[in-house]
Amino acid sequence: MLYLTSLEMRLSDLTIKSTGIITDIVDNPVINKLFEFGIIPGVEFSVVSVAPYKGPICIQVDDDLIALRKKEAENIIVE
Repeated sequence: MLYLTSLEMRLSDLTIKSTGIITDIVDNPVINKLFEFGIIPGVEFSVVSVAPYKGPICIQVDDDLIALRKKEAENIIVE
């Protein structure tokens, strides 16, 4: 189980137009796919859209738009 300090946030907690830096990715079954998409620690991103009812979160990394399921976004630690 992952324990977060008061300063750490998950990507799934952010709202539209939020920006940040990925600081860590919790080990999960799709971690290699996230790395292939360029979602790695140290990367800057911005949240483009958040679908209602626990729907996907769309982020922009460089010139790429990436849609993530809420379950995957919960495994991405950001600042």
